[in-house]
Amino acid sequence: MNWARRMWQPGAVAGVFLLLAIVHTWPLASDLGGLSRNDNADTMLNTWIVAWVSRTLPVDAVGVFDANIFHPNPDTLTYSEPLIVPGVMAIPFARLGVSAVQTYNVLLLIGFTLTALAMYALVKAWTGDPWAGLLAGALMAFNAHSMTRLPHMQAVHVQWLPLAIWSLDRVLTGQRTRDALWLALWIVLAALTSGYLAIFIGVAAAAGVVARIPEWWGRRGRPALTRLAAAAGAALLLATALLWPYRQIRVEGGVRRSLDSVAVYSGSLWSYLSTTAWPHFNVWSHRIYGELTQEALFPGVLALGLTVAALASGKPSGAARRRMCLAIAAVGFVLSLGTSTPIYAWAYQLIPPMQGMRAAARFGILVLFAVAALAGMGLADLRRRLPARAGLVAGVVALALGTGEALHAPLQLEPYDGIPEIYAQIAKDPDPGAVLELPVFGGATFHRNARYVLAATAHWKPLVNGYSGRRPEGFDADAALLNRLPARAAIGRVRELGVRYVLVHLDLYRNPQRGRELVRRLDRHGRFIPVGREGAIRLYRVRDPAGRR
Repeated sequence: MNWARRMWQPGAVAGVFLLLAIVHTWPLASDLGGLSRNDNADTMLNTWIVAWVSRTLPVDAVGVFDANIFHPNPDTLTYSEPLIVPGVMAIPFARLGVSAVQTYNVLLLIGFTLTALAMYALVKAWTGDPWAGLLAGALMAFNAHSMTRLPHMQAVHVQWLPLAIWSLDRVLTGQRTRDALWLALWIVLAALTSGYLAIFIGVAAAAGVVARIPEWWGRRGRPALTRLAAAAGAALLLATALLWPYRQIRVEGGVRRSLDSVAVYSGSLWSYLSTTAWPHFNVWSHRIYGELTQEALFPGVLALGLTVAALASGKPSGAARRRMCLAIAAVGFVLSLGTSTPIYAWAYQLIPPMQGMRAAARFGILVLFAVAALAGMGLADLRRRLPARAGLVAGVVALALGTGEALHAPLQLEPYDGIPEIYAQIAKDPDPGAVLELPVFGGATFHRNARYVLAATAHWKPLVNGYSGRRPEGFDADAALLNRLPARAAIGRVRELGVRYVLVHLDLYRNPQRGRELVRRLDRHGRFIPVGREGAIRLYRVRDPAGRR
């Protein structure tokens, strides 16, 4: 019974946040297997990543990075965020035969809930006020940024950020050594979710340490500094070991985003006034979002008001934490502006992992985190000044207004009818040969390969096509060549790649006549055997050089 009483409040809080996740993403929960954001190529990519990790990790942990897209290139999972942690969460769903799209949707709801819970735990620990924790959790999970990034699983599973700052605070206040171990663990889990997130946490931790120099400077602070150094070293070593292929591809492959490319994805002052939440979007934000900026980072009127109240508080208790949050917000804000200031270029040179980043605007998540934490502190301070009943009303009203400001529902979602049955025919073939889907998209249309990547979850054969944050060297040249099938040079490349199946999508050709002509030529060619058709898809098996059918 004591255990049940202890678990009641966390369980109730989790239920509240899950309900908020359902409301904010409605109508997603009404049909988790039949609705999606598959209008976006990144959704299909991340759905495939989670499915690949959940399928591969239990049977071949070492080979999990050697994914089945961009055949025959190795370690192609490293072209994107790892999403290892969401992939581990997806293992039970994969074992139960739940579709990749439905699993992705469930993990979105879980991610929102966990992020809100982590922020709740942080602010409640700092203030002792559950209503402050509820507001901070809602602001952290359901904000202008996260709600416009549903195609990116890593933007929803940011629970490691508040947990890391919580552990950092405990280390700085001179508590147990195990707090440093927890800090290292949160950083490693962040790295196994998203490289961006690990960098954000590292930058936030550095800002927090600098902001709280008075607490650890001198002899009394040496234990805390030693613990922090140990945590940083342990996290770096473990994350490097677990994600070694990422380092290899960055060093050996010369993967480096130029500052010019960063400039395209930098935020601006307008980003912090931009939101697609309908209460604000309909009134004023529509003049900003999509015209002056593509990034939405507006924290909300209530959140900003309570943040100002927290910063204006003269109470010495919590001053160090307020100062730390302010430092995190300042650093996140400046870096989110990207190349608009020289500071980003300096950080780019000093922090090698940042050279693999492109979207500098995403540093804005640190601003949103700090605002959520400070708003929670502001609410807690307000409630302490009010009588009990008025304080309760203030908590309920703040939670309602804070979450209402971020409301995007109902979302515009795409119907999802599942992967065409013709792919099951490929899955039944024990031959390990590769799959080629035509047309192959390169150049500006590269993202259109994403539907092939999602379809690969039905057969898991090596796929010549691919879509990711970047592409292998020579991919566009290969695409141009393979699109010339059945020309002799293209057939030669098909043989080199060990292609077993070719699928032609007649509905994806800009010129329908070109697709029909390709099908006629393949039908007449002795090397391509028609073995199936479904709607606008034609399936061919490639006769191997020995003449085996």
